[in-house]
Amino acid sequence: MEFILRVDEKGRILIPSEVRSMLNVKGAVRVRIERGKLIIEPIKDPIDLLTSSVICGTIDVEKQIRKLRKAALKEAIKRVEERWP
Repeated sequence: MEFILRVDEKGRILIPSEVRSMLNVKGAVRVRIERGKLIIEPIKDPIDLLTSSVICGTIDVEKQIRKLRKAALKEAIKRVEERWP
């Protein structure tokens, strides 16, 4: 699939809603340059990641809390490393 997008005077581009829907882009994206190409990738919301890791009807709540804390810390470190490599 290919789109031609306009770059405005401030250097902004608008990602069409159908593309955002297909890629599930909601808030932030990661942008990098590879071999002269601009690569835009969606970033998963850490809250969604945490929510998906919760098991319904869990018996050991403390164990789940430890897992959630580890997942949150891992995601935070990942975001910091992405922003300040």
